Amino acid sequence: MEQEDPEGRLRLVAAEALARAALEGRPLLPVSLSVQAVANALVMLGLLPEARAEEILAEHRSALEGEGFGRVWGVSKGELTVRSGAHGYWEARGADRGSLARIPLRAAASRIRCRAGLADVYIQWITLAPAGVRLRARAVALQQPPDRRFGHAIAEVSVVDDTGRAYRLDFPGGWTRDGIWDGDVDLEPAPAREVAWLEFSPADPATGGRVLLPAPVSVPAGRADPPWPTPAECYLADLAPVTRYSVNGAKLGPEDTAEIVAAVADSLLAVGALPVTSPLLRRQPDTGTRAWREVLVDRWGYRAHLQHAARSGAPEQASLVAGLPLEHATAVIEGISANDDLVRVQLYGHPWIMGEYWPMIAPCFQVRAIDDTGTEHDAIPDSWRGSPDGEASGGFWFWPPMDPAVKRMRLIVSTPWEAAWADLELPGR
Repeated sequence: MEQEDPEGRLRLVAAEALARAALEGRPLLPVSLSVQAVANALVMLGLLPEARAEEILAEHRSALEGEGFGRVWGVSKGELTVRSGAHGYWEARGADRGSLARIPLRAAASRIRCRAGLADVYIQWITLAPAGVRLRARAVALQQPPDRRFGHAIAEVSVVDDTGRAYRLDFPGGWTRDGIWDGDVDLEPAPAREVAWLEFSPADPATGGRVLLPAPVSVPAGRADPPWPTPAECYLADLAPVTRYSVNGAKLGPEDTAEIVAAVADSLLAVGALPVTSPLLRRQPDTGTRAWREVLVDRWGYRAHLQHAARSGAPEQASLVAGLPLEHATAVIEGISANDDLVRVQLYGHPWIMGEYWPMIAPCFQVRAIDDTGTEHDAIPDSWRGSPDGEASGGFWFWPPMDPAVKRMRLIVSTPWEAAWADLELPGR
C-alpha cells in the first residue's frame, strides 16, 4: 500500500482514539495509551521528531479536555499521560562518546563490609568514570526494629585512594525496607585522576579493607547482527509479548494490550518501517482472548479497503472470469489486482450465503493463497454482495501482505467438502 507520512499517521491515530473515547462507557486508558504507544514507536525509530510528537499528544489532551474528560491526567484513573517514553533518545544518540560522564574507566567487584554506627555497610561494586567514583552500596540495620537514621551510617566510613587523597560518603537518602537500604553513593570530591585502589576505614577496625581498581581488560569483540533485520521488527518483538499490564492501579487485559500492539504494528506498516515480509506478521501461538495479529488484520484490512477505493481504475487490475473445478458448488475468479503489497481477488460463488452474526456462521467458501516464495496467505473478506437465490460475489485481500517481488500465486478455494486451485499471475509484474 502507499506509505503514509509519520506525522499524518499519528494525527490519524489520535483522531480515531478521540472518536472512540467519546463513546459512552469506553475506557479511556487503552485508547489513549494506543496514541502514546504509536507516538513513542515513531520517535524511538527516528521516524518523527520528539518535539513534534509531543505537540500532537498535547493537542490530543486538549481535545479530550474539550470532550469533558477533565484536567487531571493520571493513569491511575485511566486518563492520558502526555509524554511518550522516548525522552531525549535521539538527542542522546547523537552525543559525542567523549562527552559521556558516566562511561566506566575502571570497575571492581567488592566484598568489603564496614561496621559503622547503626548499620553494617557493604560495598558491592565500584565504578570509576570521568565524573567520579560511584559505589553500589547496601546498609543493613543492626537493630530491629531499625532506627530510622540507620542509613546515615554510610557517612561514617572514610575512604582514601592510592595517592592518599581522602573522600567522604554522603547518604543520598531514598527508600528503605525491612531495615535494608540499597543504592548508589558518590565519592566526594571527584578524583583528580584515575586511581588504582580505594581503602575503606570504618570505626570498627576489624572491618573495612582495600579494593583494587584494575585497568580495563582486552577481550575479543566484534560486530553482530541485531535480533531482527529491521529496527521496527526489533521494537515490535519487544512490545508484543505483553498481554496484561497494570500501572498505578489501572489494569489492562489481553484485549486492551492487543489493541495497543496492533495500533503500533499497523502504524509501522503504514509508514513503511515494518516490512510486509516480516515473520512477526505470520501466525504464531498467542495468549489472550484477542491476539494482536487478529486486531492488526482488521485495522490493515480497513486501510486496504480505503486505498483500493481510491485506486479503482488502476491498470494493475486484470479480468479473468476463470472457473474452478468444484463438483457441488460453483466458483469463478472474476478478477485480480496487485498494487504494491496489496493483492485482491474478486470471487463469484454459489451457493454462498452469509451468517447473520457470530456464532451463526456460514462458511460457504474459504480462500487462501500460496505465493511463489512458498509463503501462505489468509484471505481477508472485503466487500460482499449476495442475492436471495444464493448467488454472491465478494472480494478478498491477502494477509500477510505480499512481497512486491512476488509474481505468481496459487489461489485455493474450498468448501467444507471440497477444494480447487488456480495458478494466477499478478498483473503488472
